[in-house]
Amino acid sequence: MSALTKRLQGKDGLLSWGTLDFSQPLLKDLHLPYFDIVAEQPGPHIALIAGMHPNEVDAMEAALQVKEHFARHLVRGSVSILPVLNIPGLYAHAEFVCPVDGKNINFLSPGDLNGSFSQVLIHEVLHEWAKNAAVFIDLHGGDLREEVTRFVMCQLTGNPEFDARTRAVAHQFDADSIVEFAADQTNNRGRATNELPWLGRHAVMAEGGANGVLDPVCIDFHVQGVLNIARYLGLTAEPATTVKQRRNQVVHNFAKVEAPASGRLYLDVVAGQTVESGQRLGVLKDLFGDPLGELHAPHAGLVLMVVNHPIINRGEWLISLAPLPDRVPDDVD
Repeated sequence: MSALTKRLQGKDGLLSWGTLDFSQPLLKDLHLPYFDIVAEQPGPHIALIAGMHPNEVDAMEAALQVKEHFARHLVRGSVSILPVLNIPGLYAHAEFVCPVDGKNINFLSPGDLNGSFSQVLIHEVLHEWAKNAAVFIDLHGGDLREEVTRFVMCQLTGNPEFDARTRAVAHQFDADSIVEFAADQTNNRGRATNELPWLGRHAVMAEGGANGVLDPVCIDFHVQGVLNIARYLGLTAEPATTVKQRRNQVVHNFAKVEAPASGRLYLDVVAGQTVESGQRLGVLKDLFGDPLGELHAPHAGLVLMVVNHPIINRGEWLISLAPLPDRVPDDVD
């Protein structure tokens, strides 16, 4: 049986903080900072993580800001926060992966106690630390070489009642787009937001940011979405923010546009742009500046993410392209 130990370092009213330790041998040297906010009245529990990709600073800053808000305004229930999940990669500025085993934690859910460091870590987070959460929230957005629109992801299961609540949680964010993965979706799996619903647990993942730089607009996107989820669940007495300013375009999946060769990338598009099928997305050149080829949109859709650094590797995921609902191609699950 796994065990987690919370080492208390401070307490101020509803708020306490410290480090989370793990009994699993592979995690024995890992000490994650945590915050707990517990109201006097019982109620639902929210588990919130950020820093799975430790350059995605808007998400981590948002986690700190919501902690302060809940410390003042939580009236029932509780909120637990891990503001930096990938501590091994934090000061190394690791992109996407945990340097202990070189794996991307984002695609290892629901975890594996017999696996490597990252697989054990996400298992413990999901099944021990967050096991009682009414909603699991995973905040992301904008690694060092990428630009990401403000969008939200959630997984549908085919259970109308369960899916209605999942949708309601996801739509608490004022997003450029909301990816509602269909029950029969088979690609883009492995995220906590994709896997927990199949275990009967509600989860949502939010993206928004660019290039590892603090952006007040993206920070506020994350903060307000989390606070609205808390209001929706009845954890705070504040009225929910109902005025939405962004498109909140619902899409149902996205395709990966990958680099056919290593070299220099010259993009024609930006995150948030709508493109047509076959439209040129960018030009590839070799290190001498000679043409290598072009990237073209496999289908019409909405650009959710772009790698905006010009030096790219063959096979690298460069663009996320979501088909619009009225133009879903046959080759996207």
